[in-house]
Amino acid sequence: MNATDSSIEISLKHIKTALVFLPVFFIVMFLDVKNFNEYFFMNMKIISLTHIFTLGFLLMVIMGASYMLLPVALGVKIAYEKLFFPVYYAYTASLLLFVIGMHYFIGSVIAAGGILLFISVLIYNINILASLKKVKKWDYSAAGIAFAYSYLFIGLSLGLYLALSFYFKIGFNIYGILQDHIYVMFIGFAVMLFIAVSYRLLPMFYMTKTPAGIYWKTDLAAVNSGIIAIIASSFFKNSSAVHIYMNGIGIGLLSLGILLYCYVFFNLMLKRLKKKFDITTFYLFAGIIFLKLAVIIGLMLAIIPQRELNLFGGINGLYYVFGFLGLFGFGGMVIIGFLHKIYPFLISLKVFEKAKKGAYGKLFSDLKTKYLEYLIFGLFLAGSIFWIFYLIQIAAAILFIASLILLFHILSMGW
Repeated sequence: MNATDSSIEISLKHIKTALVFLPVFFIVMFLDVKNFNEYFFMNMKIISLTHIFTLGFLLMVIMGASYMLLPVALGVKIAYEKLFFPVYYAYTASLLLFVIGMHYFIGSVIAAGGILLFISVLIYNINILASLKKVKKWDYSAAGIAFAYSYLFIGLSLGLYLALSFYFKIGFNIYGILQDHIYVMFIGFAVMLFIAVSYRLLPMFYMTKTPAGIYWKTDLAAVNSGIIAIIASSFFKNSSAVHIYMNGIGIGLLSLGILLYCYVFFNLMLKRLKKKFDITTFYLFAGIIFLKLAVIIGLMLAIIPQRELNLFGGINGLYYVFGFLGLFGFGGMVIIGFLHKIYPFLISLKVFEKAKKGAYGKLFSDLKTKYLEYLIFGLFLAGSIFWIFYLIQIAAAILFIASLILLFHILSMGW
């Protein structure tokens, strides 16, 4: 791995910024709780809130971590390191612009923020794809990462179209494009990237045998075929038989691919040589369980007629629970879990022998630090469970407290 001062510094800067966006996400959720009783589709405040988390936390961490983890996972150097800082500042500024525009529903601000977001993330995306050209051995991790960043480009393009539609009043199949944007960005990019990287990093972290090739090949085929089928279905009218058929096949393949990965994950973790649980393991197990629950709810939304969904609290409530479980229950928990390994690792690279002598320095012992980490995990878990039962304001309050403690805890490890 080629760890330069700039790559370490920019990774830390991304993570610290993301950790600020996380409590912002939960406090806005707490304040905007009434919006969760409204129709989920094109709800501006919910879209704004969602992007605080997906772009402010999830993608921000992924971007920062990728500058260090991709060289470790694939043995390549990031192609253009001089782009690190300009992309970071442009991305952060455009994200704030977009979120504010969406929250107050100002079409010109949404469009401007969307354009700047597209440009900044596109430069990052091209940088990563250019780095992949140097990969010598293509396996699931390399292929999955390449697919993930290809989907990021597609998702960006769809997102830009949606952002511009608020200003230019273009309305071609907005619902279908929004659905494609969600599936491509979350499953195509975020889930695919996590699966691809974890096939390489989990065996490294926990000293386990890499899963057999048949698993990752089937996984790769199922997830990608599902995404392609869903995108293709949007070219047909929503009520047409072709759309319903292709969309159903896509959702089925995605569910198969994700559940197969869940099986591989549990099988891999149960056979690890290092049997002792650490804090990251708890987050990963919780994240995978929430992912399975999200798949089950997603299948319910796809299969059960809408009138019968009222028995489960209505379609709006199920969509919000489905979204939360996928985004925070899985994505958030997994990212936070990995932060407990990534951040100390980055600090150790930055300050060498002074690094990782226990969070909080002399203020707390290692034992108290360990207890604090489990307290934070317990709060995140409790908040997520409250959310499943649609007790949103209680969940948001608990998760806000947890995110503030996490911010203090992670940053106290070093700057």
